[in-house]
Amino acid sequence: MQRKRFYATQLMKLCFQALLYASLFVSFFGMLSITNEAILNISRTAGTTIATFVLTMLLLSVVYGGYEIGVKKMRSVFASISLATFFTDLITYVMLQIMNTNPNNPDANPSFTFWGEDLALLFGAFILQLLMIYLFVALGYRYYFRINPPLDCCIVASSQELAEHVASKMATFRQRYRLTDVVHYECPDVKQTIQDHDVVFLAGIPDTEEALLEAYCYKHNKTIYLLAELEDVVISTAQQNILDDAPFLFIHRMELTLTQMFLKRACDIVISMAGLVLTSPVMLATAIVLKASGNGSVLFRQDRATINGRIFQIIKFRTMYPENREEENCLSARKDDVRVTPVGRFLRKYRIDELPQLVNILKGDMSIVGPRPPLPKEVAQYSDWDWGRLAVRPGLTCYWQVSGRSNLSFDEWMRLDLKYIEEQGLWTDLRIIARTVGVVLRGDGAY
Repeated sequence: MQRKRFYATQLMKLCFQALLYASLFVSFFGMLSITNEAILNISRTAGTTIATFVLTMLLLSVVYGGYEIGVKKMRSVFASISLATFFTDLITYVMLQIMNTNPNNPDANPSFTFWGEDLALLFGAFILQLLMIYLFVALGYRYYFRINPPLDCCIVASSQELAEHVASKMATFRQRYRLTDVVHYECPDVKQTIQDHDVVFLAGIPDTEEALLEAYCYKHNKTIYLLAELEDVVISTAQQNILDDAPFLFIHRMELTLTQMFLKRACDIVISMAGLVLTSPVMLATAIVLKASGNGSVLFRQDRATINGRIFQIIKFRTMYPENREEENCLSARKDDVRVTPVGRFLRKYRIDELPQLVNILKGDMSIVGPRPPLPKEVAQYSDWDWGRLAVRPGLTCYWQVSGRSNLSFDEWMRLDLKYIEEQGLWTDLRIIARTVGVVLRGDGAY
């Protein structure tokens, strides 16, 4: 039965995915062909624009995530495909206008033209594509959960607190997981409990007992979700080496080459300078509104630690009432936090409060992508594993920014920061920056 469901799910997703991307392709080229007949004929213009559309869509689907039905929430899948489609349309449209520019051809545009009738057609095509995306995503989820009813799950944990933490995460995916039992790992009937469930969540179990339970789940073909510890994040990136027929895990801290460090810093300077120029009207308007609101100074400064533990002052727009000195020590605001002003709530939702940090990036205290800049008091309490976060500059965005931000616990934040350090690289940075755009537009995880 399980194998039949697997094949039925894969076939359903493959069919809907093919129909979706075909409809996106037809919507774009069907609308733009009204004024650009060349893209319907065998021509250089048609070949170039089609290749641009296909390759860009493939690349952005990898960056944002494609038709990941059943893996992510429906809203996230819709937003990811919509963003990929929007940027694909825009890039392909620009390429089409370039191909239509020829001062020596009376039938072509004498110069590059972005605005015009074609832009209205592009907008119409995107609206039609949004309808197609919603249709196929909704259909995909409907049939996915018809084929795959919720799985019976149990939690095996070392404490009630951890069990409740895992249960709260599972609750956001009620259509996938049905929690029916929670048991302590030392309970005599823990193996019978595992036998009676499809999926097993393991949390906070000592290494020896955890290995035994993992082996038992593996033997009986049970799906395992293991709540990762900090060391698990590092070990997961280890390389396998064979030394004289003996397998070893090669673990070392990932570091950028000199070329990568130069390119990363160059990108930080260029992006921060461009960002300061482009967002200056937004920052000016924000400063005026904050000053008019009379809730203290416009900017909020706070000591944070950067690479190698050096202390610097981070700059943000003030979003809390001045009498709430907890702002000095608060890790993150929570939903309906009474300390946050009405204006501040809007600024935090769309990350506008963080725009002044572009100055920190330009000065070299921060980077565009990197771990969250920690408070000095947090650094004083670091474990040996935590110190790896200070091996790189902190950033404006990272995995923590695109994975929940205020919805994350401190330990989850630390694990995501270590995950970035182990995976850091220019391609990783580009993927995170692209994903950040979607998170900011949706206003996810910021209070």
